[in-house]
Amino acid sequence: MSSSTTTSLFETKKSPPSIQWGIIGLGDVCTIKSGPAFYKSHGSKLIAVMRRTPGVARKWVAENREVVQRYNNADDEVELRGYDSIPEMIAENMDRLDAIYVATPPGAHLENVRQIIAALEDATATNKNEQSRLKAIYVEKPCGRCAWETRVMIDELHHRKLLFFPAYVSRAHERTQVLRNLLSDKSIGDEVTKVQYTQRGSSFARGLDGEGIPWRLSAEHSGGGLSMDMACHVLDRIDYLFGPVVDVKSTVLRKGGGGGSEEDGSYPLVEDYVSMKGRIGQCDWAAISSEGAIVECLWDFSPTNKNEEDELIITGTNGSLRMAGMGAGLPIEVLDVDGNVVEKIEFEAPAHAAQPLIQSIVNELREINIDEGHQKQLCLNRSPARADNAVRTSEVLDTILNSYYGGRHDEFWTRPETWAGLK
Repeated sequence: MSSSTTTSLFETKKSPPSIQWGIIGLGDVCTIKSGPAFYKSHGSKLIAVMRRTPGVARKWVAENREVVQRYNNADDEVELRGYDSIPEMIAENMDRLDAIYVATPPGAHLENVRQIIAALEDATATNKNEQSRLKAIYVEKPCGRCAWETRVMIDELHHRKLLFFPAYVSRAHERTQVLRNLLSDKSIGDEVTKVQYTQRGSSFARGLDGEGIPWRLSAEHSGGGLSMDMACHVLDRIDYLFGPVVDVKSTVLRKGGGGGSEEDGSYPLVEDYVSMKGRIGQCDWAAISSEGAIVECLWDFSPTNKNEEDELIITGTNGSLRMAGMGAGLPIEVLDVDGNVVEKIEFEAPAHAAQPLIQSIVNELREINIDEGHQKQLCLNRSPARADNAVRTSEVLDTILNSYYGGRHDEFWTRPETWAGLK
């Protein structure tokens, strides 16, 4: 489909105004995965960025203004601005911002959401003649460091009539939508009986280079080990396709680090090995009958593991589906009951992994309706990532990791001396 045809499906003389975004946090997730999607998506503009390190956001604006403005200013002049604080960004853009992306590490998400709310209340009190146009907050996954943080930020936004969208981007990928169709079309039978996932190695993780312990391996900043950053994707996709994961049992270990007197503080205190088993519970959103299906997952990021592996297998009553769990552009193989490949479906990865989901959020906020035929080629009318699925995934992660951290109902990251996994 040509770009001119694509644009015409979204933009007409009667099209609603574009959604104007602000970003909080300018780390690695903004470079390719998400950042460009806010000005490249149809009907979407990036007008403000914030990072607390003085001057960094303004430097980012200076370095990226030309390309952002080229996409922003299709019909009018929209100025991109940089800020050092959330209150400053809100105060200057209360009547310009429709949505905000929180792209900081999970340890800051609840605080950032509360800062947004407080800044809105202060700006409204100061400028009584101006109305805030803010509609939604889009929060990087896995949202909170634990389920209670995720629930609190959702509740506080809901109380103020602000929508919450979690950044579970794979729900909107073409590959996931095709997978739902394969399941609903009974390509592997009438029911799913088992879902297995194995990931070994950390090559898919970002930001692990450099000196010191990365934030993704700090419970204070991420809520746990790489399982928080990586496992949440697959667990959420299982929830989306089949239903909630229940009756979870797990083994959680820290295989690296030596332990005891051998510890020198250079190896993270968080878990590096997770094995879990559960089953699919009852729901009304599954693509196929799946209740009772066995779920088995393994994540091994330990230094003792030398092999890289990433494989998701979905077994039905009349065949199976095999694919990588990570990577939107990797193929799906359809296998018969004897394990023979009968079809291989190829995909092209989106240039920016978050763009299909961000486009669906923009469409929902603009109340854009694209007919079903064009949806398959472009995107969805409504975001498939919602507050309730963010809570469910956080709860499953808590259940999996609970034994290692001696409970996750409190600020467990402040009490590593009580973590059962370190004893």
